[in-house]
Amino acid sequence: MNVTVLFGSPRRKGNTKKLLDYLLEGLKKKGHDVKVIYLNDLNIRPCQGCLGCLKEGVCKIKDDMKDVKKYILESDLIVFATPVYWFSVSSQLKLVIDRMISFMDTNYNSRIKGKKAITLMTSGADEEDVMDAPLIMFKKTFELLGIDHIGHVDARGCDEKRDAILRSKKAVEELVESL
Repeated sequence: MNVTVLFGSPRRKGNTKKLLDYLLEGLKKKGHDVKVIYLNDLNIRPCQGCLGCLKEGVCKIKDDMKDVKKYILESDLIVFATPVYWFSVSSQLKLVIDRMISFMDTNYNSRIKGKKAITLMTSGADEEDVMDAPLIMFKKTFELLGIDHIGHVDARGCDEKRDAILRSKKAVEELVESL
């Protein structure tokens, strides 16, 4: 299976990367081809809302999103890995999600229908509902794009309890086993 990871954290050694490492280890053990895209390293501009991309799926903005799109199109599974900042996904990942409108056609049919997605989220906050808003956004996005959201792992309390990531390891391993 071809897997593309959209890594939305600006911190390559932070909590989101630690959580992602558990997933990568399992995916590689199972023989999956994995490509990690560090979104913070790319030049991706915000969607301009012109909808010019709907006709042929090509955005008028000339930036690194063309490469991200290529990897998404080649993938069977897309992993969205992000810290939760201010009750939302990182701005790096949000830029990509907004630009995913180019996967729709003029009748709002998806060009990537049938792909699978996993979400990994980390947060310093430990409140039960801290992941609710981004999870709803992911579910609505995947519903519109026809993507099957096959699982998520949320690690809350990463700032206060340093074992939050370790406690999430079992959930990641179970998710990998389900693939």
